[in-house]
Amino acid sequence: MLRELRIRDFAIIDDLTVSFRPGLNVITGETGAGKSIILQALALLCGGRAVPDLIRSDAEAASIEGVFEGAGAAASLEGLGLTADDELVVRRFIPRTSKGRVYINGSPATVALLAQLGNALIHIYGQQEQALLLRPESHLDFLDGFGSLTLLRERMATAYAAFAAAQSHWRDLTERREAFEQRRELLAFQVEELSKAAVQADEEAVLRRDRDVLRHAERLQQVTRAGEAALYSGEGAMAAGLARLGSQLAELARIDSALSAPAELVEAARVQLEEAALQLRTYAERIHFDPERLEQIEERLGLLARLSRKYGIPSTELPARHAALREDLASLAAHGADCERARAEADARRTCALQVARELSAARTVAARRLEKEMARELAILGLPNAVFQVMQQAATDTAAVDRLSASGLDTVEFHLSANPGEPPKPLARVASGGELSRIMLALKTLTASAAETPILIFDEVDSGIGGAVADAVARRLKTLAATRQLLCITHLPQIAAYADHHYAVEKRSHRGRTIARARVLAPEERVRELSRMLGGPVPAAEAERYARHLVEQARSVSGQSL
Repeated sequence: MLRELRIRDFAIIDDLTVSFRPGLNVITGETGAGKSIILQALALLCGGRAVPDLIRSDAEAASIEGVFEGAGAAASLEGLGLTADDELVVRRFIPRTSKGRVYINGSPATVALLAQLGNALIHIYGQQEQALLLRPESHLDFLDGFGSLTLLRERMATAYAAFAAAQSHWRDLTERREAFEQRRELLAFQVEELSKAAVQADEEAVLRRDRDVLRHAERLQQVTRAGEAALYSGEGAMAAGLARLGSQLAELARIDSALSAPAELVEAARVQLEEAALQLRTYAERIHFDPERLEQIEERLGLLARLSRKYGIPSTELPARHAALREDLASLAAHGADCERARAEADARRTCALQVARELSAARTVAARRLEKEMARELAILGLPNAVFQVMQQAATDTAAVDRLSASGLDTVEFHLSANPGEPPKPLARVASGGELSRIMLALKTLTASAAETPILIFDEVDSGIGGAVADAVARRLKTLAATRQLLCITHLPQIAAYADHHYAVEKRSHRGRTIARARVLAPEERVRELSRMLGGPVPAAEAERYARHLVEQARSVSGQSL
């Protein structure tokens, strides 16, 4: 949820802080009062392009800050690999003459990262979004969003990427023979170098251990010999003492059997001491200082260090690199066979991609029929009871499949509409009016809201081209969307503003010869006055106020809560 928006020295706003709340937040105001500026500021928080012209004329820089909270903000941070906190603060600083800066929870960030975060948190549906409906190439995304086909489409993108990579590899093999020959010579040299070195995976650790033993051979021999003498061969050795004690205890055990167990333990200890003494004597006889061997080890360790630096890997990985280089060399040596294998791989990847594409096409067909039915129901609610909404889906035939295959599959999709009885459905771009586009967009967003994860939706003048009962229907749909996420809606229609959970008015006034925009949350009576102003026209003030109160009461009765 967007809890607070702070704007400073931006367009006609000198210093503005707006606190938003859950549910449906409606923003109203006179044309030119600054509503669109707030929307521009939010777009910049989503990674939009900043230009110096947006900076207030008497300032050197503008700043925009958004404070977000809730699970959606934390999930968005975690999805980008950032530390998730209960509160997310995004700040964008736009100077007039130098490069702008972005901060996420106080840490510097890039505009690209800000755009990723913004896309995860906020979706702005403005008039440009409605314009997407006039572009048939965007209809495929709408259909996939409605059908919850994101995972299948990701599979399609992955399969296509694998096919494209395999095809590119095959083409590279056939077109870059000289480069392959140079690569073969380099690989041959590296393979020979590593073959001569004959490095073992655990060799460095063994050599370091042997080096430590040789460096401390004298002390190791001294201590082990002294230990053997103390245990067995020296004067007063422990083993001899235990032998005498064991003999005495064995003799006494014939008198008292209770001493049998201690006698056995003493005898076992004597045996273990003698075994330890034997191992120490063997070790002492084996260990000796060998300066020639120590020099060989140092040279070998030096070679391993040089190879590790040269190939940029630990010495333990040199055998694996050697094997990989040998495989690469063998592959390049049989370049012709490799080309054939690459071609076969490209064919296999293409077959796999086509299979996923056909699976995606089938799923889109099911989603399209369902979308047609549900859009008819939604559009009837939104004042188009006779509308026929069609999803025209065309998949490439087998002969054209390879040429048409892309990361999105094989399909082209275009929405058709008939708003009047007896008229055949035609492409939206040809027959839909502005008001119809507004309602189609809202209907699509209502249907896809459950599949989307974006926690904040912003609607800019979704009421374009509508009014009366249709506006009331649109308002109810916005209210439905606001039940599961935060909505910000800029509107000129009192029928929509009456349904607001929280109503903000943007006003423009002059101060010391400068124009300043302000935004404030309206109290109940102020809401009535604002709705009366929005009714405007030739309606008398008293009648406008009565109708405004009627709108508020109607919205309250429909939503079942105090507005």
